[in-house]
Amino acid sequence: MSAAAPSAARLAQLAQLRSSVFGTVYNPTASRTGNKILRQRLVGPVMTQYNPKQLAHFRDLKALYPELDLINVEEKKRLDEIAQRKRRGKGAPKKGQGKRASNKKK
Repeated sequence: MSAAAPSAARLAQLAQLRSSVFGTVYNPTASRTGNKILRQRLVGPVMTQYNPKQLAHFRDLKALYPELDLINVEEKKRLDEIAQRKRRGKGAPKKGQGKRASNKKK
């Protein structure tokens, strides 16, 4: 019993039928279609849920209630640390006094 190889047309029909059965895209020319990217789940909704939006900022509360004289503890701590570093000589240089400015003067 000799089994003849199926024709190219018959193989194309089989590929088309296989793609319809398994829900894939029929692409006989093997051209780039971008289906790999389009099949992927969308990332946008997950990313927006990962970092939820803050309901109220400190500056908003301070603007709503100016009579309370609210103090931002985090900002005060940051400014105190900067002042402490400047007293030790570790602060940022004044504008035009940095390392590159001193090289240009020579």
